[in-house]
Amino acid sequence: MVGVPGKYKGCNTCRARRVACDNGRPFCKKCTDYGRECGGYERETVFIVGTPEEKGRCSSHPPRNQQSRKAKENGIKPVEKLEFVATEPWQPAWMDMISVSSQVGSHRLRFVALQTDLSSAVRPGSGPSRGKEVTLSLGRPCPFKANPTFGHEPFSLKSRCLIQVPARRNSNRQPVGGSSEGLCLFLYEQNSSAAYSNEAPWKEPTALSDQIRKAGPAAYQSFPAHHFYARVYRPSAIWASLLNRQPTYLCSPEWTVVPWERHPRTPLDDLLDILVLLPSIFSRADRITPLGATVPRRLKARDLLSNCVNIERQFDIWYTMVHQRVDESGSPLYWVGDAVPGSVQMPFPEVFHFPSPLIGLVHVYYWAALIGFNQCIYGLLDIIFESENENLSGPVVLPEIPSGVDFQKYHPAQTRMIAANVCRSLDFVLRTTAQPDLLAAPFWAVSEFYEGIGRYGEGELERRWCAGFKERLEAKCRDMSPWLQEKKWVDARQFG
Repeated sequence: MVGVPGKYKGCNTCRARRVACDNGRPFCKKCTDYGRECGGYERETVFIVGTPEEKGRCSSHPPRNQQSRKAKENGIKPVEKLEFVATEPWQPAWMDMISVSSQVGSHRLRFVALQTDLSSAVRPGSGPSRGKEVTLSLGRPCPFKANPTFGHEPFSLKSRCLIQVPARRNSNRQPVGGSSEGLCLFLYEQNSSAAYSNEAPWKEPTALSDQIRKAGPAAYQSFPAHHFYARVYRPSAIWASLLNRQPTYLCSPEWTVVPWERHPRTPLDDLLDILVLLPSIFSRADRITPLGATVPRRLKARDLLSNCVNIERQFDIWYTMVHQRVDESGSPLYWVGDAVPGSVQMPFPEVFHFPSPLIGLVHVYYWAALIGFNQCIYGLLDIIFESENENLSGPVVLPEIPSGVDFQKYHPAQTRMIAANVCRSLDFVLRTTAQPDLLAAPFWAVSEFYEGIGRYGEGELERRWCAGFKERLEAKCRDMSPWLQEKKWVDARQFG
């Protein structure tokens, strides 16, 4: 039998929630005040499907929530899961703050990220809001490792996104002043799972599949997935690939384009597009170097050198664009300033300062990657011009070197100057970032460089400076833990 609308005259949202409606038109004030979407007042014609066993209840009236009634009897209010959506216009992921909206209003969130043990870091909250809020138990800080997880196993990363919104101060739950400032926290751990323990080290990229990869690049276009991918997963995965000298699937065009179809890019995003090409170069160089000193080996080195020259041109074009962007604000890319108080100054009494934390991080990543890149090119030149030996018969014909190759540019002395630039920049970035773990990989790269020249009796002062910076990096991570544990969080999303 066809049914007719009931006597309830309120909006559909209040009707579904079983609360009184003020019947405001076109949308009720009760819904709009609490940030809910008002369902309007139109009624659909329904069929009565109730039976005697169901006590005449029809499909338009779902059963009462017995659990909610029981919670009400115990003095516990039902809790709705907060959903956060980035507000337009969308900003780049590397902005320090983001504007979002939820059922309770609009918020300004500052990004923070920390590497920790996820299995024990997040605990359920207590009290009336225990279904919504969680607390953190980051435990006793572990000694910071310069090379935390970049081993020879396949790269994996898991993360949880938590959001902290300050409590409202007025009765209608609207933010004071129209918005409030909170935190968006990414807790993550790398290579924590033992699932790969039986797999061969660093398989081919097509064999390295995880949950993040399976989701596809289109899954990382909106908050908070896009910001997780751009700020946490992608830098970590690319540096793991660089330090292991093995390619990664992130070099595929769809992974460098699709996640940014909604959000603008930054110079750091463009730089990572180039850095992701280097692991393949390093891997090929490692296969050429052990070969015997033959003409085919020289030809292979020459072909790879041509690829390196093409990448170097991309670096030059990118750096010119960065310079043009910063010049628009009237600021230089960097300048020399005084060292940070309390830091180990020798052998770098003067340090670099940058117009913004992002530009500082850009230079740290750029110079740290150039250390390995220049060493690779220098090794290829050494292979091409190696001395003739018994393995080479007849006249030696040297391959033609690509135009524009400056031999002095890749000399170890020049690479040592680039490593010094990294060290002169690290303290500025450490002081201004809320993601200190972003510095783990470049710091490891420069530390390994100084360990390498230590075999020749050089770099003692630089190694002492690295030891001092490691302590400052540990202290920054250690100081963040109690500050984060004081707050209550909403568990927004899990990745991996």
